Formats: sequence, C-alpha cells, structure tokens
Amino acid sequence: MRRRSSAVSIGLVSCVSNNAQGAYDIIASGGDSGAFFKTLGSAKLFPTFVRSNVHAGIADVKSTKLPRCAEMQIRALKESLKGIDLSQIDAEKIGVYFGSSVGGVLESENALEKFLDGDSGGLRALRYYECSAIAELVAKYVNARGECATFSTACSSSSLALESACLAIEEGRLDAAIVCGADTLSRITANGFGSLKLLSQSNSKPFDANRDGINLGEAAGVVIILARDVAKKLSMPILAEFSGFGSTCDAYHATAPHPEGEGAERAISLAISSANISTDDVGFYCAHGTGTAGNDLSESVAIKKIFVDKLPAFASVKGIFGHTLGASGILNAILSIITLHREVMPQNAGFSIADEKIGISPLTTNKKIANNKVILSCSIGFGGNNSCAVIAKSSNDVEYSNKELKEKIFIYGLGELSVEGETNIVDGDSLLKDISPLKRRRWAKLQKMALSVSRNAVGQASPCVSGTDVCVSFASGAGMTAETQRFVESVIKSDEAEPLPTSFTNSVYNAPASLIAMYYGYKGYNCATSSKEVSFESALLEAMRRIRRGSVKAGLVVAADEYSSLAENYLQSFVASKRETRLTDAASAYFVGTKDACDNPPLAEILAVDIRRAEKSSGAELERIRKLLANSGFKPEDIIDWYCPTLHSGFKAKFLSELFDELGVVEVIEKSIGGNYSASSFAISSAITKGSGLYAQYSLSSTGLAAITIFKVL
Repeated sequence: MRRRSSAVSIGLVSCVSNNAQGAYDIIASGGDSGAFFKTLGSAKLFPTFVRSNVHAGIADVKSTKLPRCAEMQIRALKESLKGIDLSQIDAEKIGVYFGSSVGGVLESENALEKFLDGDSGGLRALRYYECSAIAELVAKYVNARGECATFSTACSSSSLALESACLAIEEGRLDAAIVCGADTLSRITANGFGSLKLLSQSNSKPFDANRDGINLGEAAGVVIILARDVAKKLSMPILAEFSGFGSTCDAYHATAPHPEGEGAERAISLAISSANISTDDVGFYCAHGTGTAGNDLSESVAIKKIFVDKLPAFASVKGIFGHTLGASGILNAILSIITLHREVMPQNAGFSIADEKIGISPLTTNKKIANNKVILSCSIGFGGNNSCAVIAKSSNDVEYSNKELKEKIFIYGLGELSVEGETNIVDGDSLLKDISPLKRRRWAKLQKMALSVSRNAVGQASPCVSGTDVCVSFASGAGMTAETQRFVESVIKSDEAEPLPTSFTNSVYNAPASLIAMYYGYKGYNCATSSKEVSFESALLEAMRRIRRGSVKAGLVVAADEYSSLAENYLQSFVASKRETRLTDAASAYFVGTKDACDNPPLAEILAVDIRRAEKSSGAELERIRKLLANSGFKPEDIIDWYCPTLHSGFKAKFLSELFDELGVVEVIEKSIGGNYSASSFAISSAITKGSGLYAQYSLSSTGLAAITIFKVL
C-alpha cells in the first residue's frame, strides 16, 4: 500500500471570515447568496477601478508592504501554524505547493498604470507579478527547504498543487507539505470575465435555472499535510486524509468546459479508482459550481454519468464565497475537511428553481453526512482542466511504504527554438506557417513558440499511445507576459470600456498547455508550473510523477519564456545592477514516456530529478550531489559534462564557481541563448548532440532553489 497524506491543520481568509472555522459556521448557518458581496465601488479598496459595479466577495484585509495576495496568504498560513510545530521535521523534507491564477498582478497593474504615465519608480512591484514569488515567501516563513512549486491553471490551480504535494509525500520525497492557494481581485479578472459575459448581474446562483454568471471572490487557504506515519509519530491531529486524485483535460476549448462533461467525468472516475473505493462510498460531492450556464450543466452531466441513479448529495459554496479562482480548489478542500469533522454537509446558497436541462438539484438545507462516507472535491479551470480529490476520515487499517516508484522514463523526441545572433526575439509570424492564418491570429506568440517546439518533439517521437494517456506539463517562469500587458494596457487606456476577450484568455499561464492539448487531443493531466530558473525541472518532475503513478503513459514537457520590454525596464530600475543579462525568447519541448510509448527508439533516459534549497556552502552542496549520484549508482567522475543554465552574480557566482571546479567540465547555456527562465530546458538537447553517455545539470535559481537532473544519452 502507498504512503498516505494526512491533513493536520488548515487556515482560511475570505470575504466571509478571516479564519476557517468561522467561515464554516456561517455557511452552516444557512447564509443567503450574496450576503457577503460588495460592489467594487463601495469597497474603497480598488479606487482606480472603473468597473465599480461588479459584485464581489472582498476579504477584510488591510494593505501592507506585501502585495494583497501575499498578505492574505500569510494570514491564512499563520492560522494553520497555530498548535503545529514543524521544527520537529527535517526542513529539507518540507515542501511548498502554491496555486494561483494571477498572484500579485494587482500591484503590477498599478505599477503599469504609473509607468504609462511616465513614472517608472514603482516597477519594483513587478517582482510579485510572477506567481512563484508568493510560494517563496511562504517557504521562507516556515523554513521549508524542500520542493517549492507554483501551479497556475486558472480555477484548478490549488487543486493541482494539492495533488502534487500528496504525490511527493507518497513517493517518500517529503514528510510534510504546505499547500496554499490564493487570488485577489484585479483589473484583469474583473474585466476579463466581464469581456466573456460571465459576470453575474446580481448574486451567483449555482445550478439554478436562473443562474446568470459568477461573482468574483477573494480567498487564501492553507492545508498542512503530513505523511500519516509522521503525523502519528509526532502526535499531530489528523483531520482527514487525501486518498485519491484524478486530473484530466477536455482538450476541447480555451475557456468553456466540454458540454458532455467528458473531462470532468474522467477526473472523478480516476479519483475514485485511485482511492480504491466505489461510488457507493461517496457521501458528498463538493462541486465547482460557478453559476454559469455552461459549467453547471457540464458538471451535472459528469455527476450523472458517474453515479447514475445513486447520486450523492452535492452543493457549491460559490454563492457565499464567490468564485475565488485559483483559490477555489483549496477552499473546497478546507470546507470538505471541516464537513467530515463536523459531519454536516453545507447547503447550496442561491438555489431555488430547478433547471430541467440539469435534471438534478443540489442540497437546499444542511444535512448530516453518513458515517464513513468520503467527500469528492472538484475543480474545473480554463483550458478544460479538471481536478478531483477524494477526502476521507483517517483510517487505521492502512499500511505505509516510502518506496519510490521506479518506472523508467525515456525521452523520445525534442524540439527547441531560440534567437540567433544579437537579436532578442523570435518572429512569431514566421512560426506554424502551414496552419491557417485564421487560427494562428488568435494565438499569442508564446503559444506559437510552445506549439512549434511541441510539434517537432511529437513528430520525432512518433507516439503510439492514446490521447487520454498523454499529459502536457508546461513550464514558464513569467508566463504570458506580453498578452497580460496588452490586456491590462487596453483596459487602462480605454477606461475599462473595451476589454479584449482573446487577450484575457491568452493571458493565463496555462494558455500554451491548453492549446497543445487541443491541437493533439491530449487529455491526461494538464498543467503550467512556475519556479523561476528551475521551472522546466519542476514541470519535468510533474510529468514523471503522473507516469510513474500510472495515470498516464507519456507526457509532453514544454518550457517557454518570452522577451518582455517591461521586464527589461524592471531590471534597469535597479540602480545597483550587478550583472547585465540580455533577455531573449526561448522554448523547448520533450516527449517523454515509458518503454514502448513511441514507435521510434528513445534518445535518452531520465535517471533523476531532485529539487530543494541549495546548501549554504559549496562543499555541503557537493556532498548532496554525491549522495544523489550514489543513489542512482554513479560517481561524479562518471559524468561526461555538467550543464549550468544561468550565470549569477555575487555570492551565487562564487558558489557556482567553487562547485564546478570540483565537478569538472561545465557548459553555460545562457552564453548561447541569452537570459531566459527556460534556459535549463536546453541541456538535454545539447547533450544528445554530443553523443551517448551520462550527463547532469545543476540549476540554481535566484531564490536559492537548486535542481539536479541526471540523464543518460542512449
């Protein structure tokens, strides 16, 4: 049996309450839909918003030196840490997993507004534009030195963060994980959903016949998870266990869910089978339930297909909290944990009239959950992302093993794209010329770059597995910067009168991943991860986890980042710049899979990927490298070449110099492709051109995360 993940503490900040139990008290008391919503104009927290009549759930959090999203996340973290002593756990065995759709974009929007007026003094706020910045704050706060990964797949973000954390614990890589999710209101969300005609004109009514859209909401949640054996050893309270997960992609549309609930149905089915339970064991389904016509109908179709005539009670909480976007998954999980503890299922606020097209009705009164029943918590995001978790009471009859899954994973195909000479950018119009211009014109440049290298990788690999057995794991340090800037500039310059729908849908981090999935019909796990200079390694590790776990047989791992003039101005705003870096466009892709996943023979084998905080001294870090190599049966002298993706300045430069003096031959990728968060994705392709043998890469991020990748060219 596998090592199971146990929730030992929770924390929540929302428009309803600034603590988790208080929020549940209110929904259990039968609150009315919209009772905690305000218009942006009356909130006085967003004075520059013109779209002031939007009804939204606004958290009671005063501004600090931190971005609003980060401040909310830290407050939820503080609540979760009460009564929990993480110092008893090895810091290198504690990881942080964060999910968000926009992160600190609100402050970035304000900085951009000033910049357009000629004031570049506030550009330092852009350091929180990258969602991974908030994950780093959390890791620093709790001294977590293990993996630190950020997931940005719009509304399913924190659900995927939760799944990844549990898989890392299951593998034995971690003993504990801080799983977080947070999103705040911003121009891009208010105007973006407005441009898609998805905002409710009143209050949200999930699953109701008269539902007319969503109310945006702010929230930040934390679930602290420990391996159950560790929790028991440390006598920590076990609130609930995560016993199964399922994540899929519709591969249908950039924003709309599949009308037949095809992807959601598969996610629920995967979660149930991975938990080794039956549909009869499910007592409550905590729905995504946004209140939009398409989502609620699609989700209800999926529920009916799975449960047929024995439907469990189900409800959405968005009538109370609003749609909290990237935080909605962690919010659902927290409320599900409390539901199991209190044994009372919350009603679906806002529902009064049954919809004949839906054909089923949610809970309209609170109801006791049957003993020993489990809860399904479901999230659905842009790009057709579906994620479902099985949450159960702690059981005493489960054996545990921290034996790592050893399925061999090979690279079958690759593609890469970078600049030539002294230029900074790739000509996006020159890419994918064989595809209809009518299609191409709707795709942003980063999407074109990602699809272009993906086509090369898939073409070289010649996969022989079905689309449902292939995942897409996309990596980007900064995401869709150009489209985000384009959208925000348009709403600022037009006083928010003419938002651009396509730019909004293309602004989400996972826009390239969803495009690739639709192009190929890849319907497995689909995600976008972000971890600055080690984003590629993070995405590769996620794909490997799903393959080893058996939910897919192959994966397309893609890394892409683009040149941004705003990022360049941001870097120049630092007076004491210690090193000049030429920012560039770059992208690469690898088709990976198990033995016999492709018709063509493999090019290389991935032997190990390890991500954690670098040691303080190069000597201590060298010992870590030696141990990792030894675990794979190698010594440092067995490595033909080492790769270093990115140069650094100051202490990090000295650290790397000392490290590579001991390790030997090193190739610095940045020298050939320029400064780019995706530089680390070019090492494997470079090694393949050199010939067979053992290679390794050491990637050090600007935040101190270090990734070691060991691979063998065949």
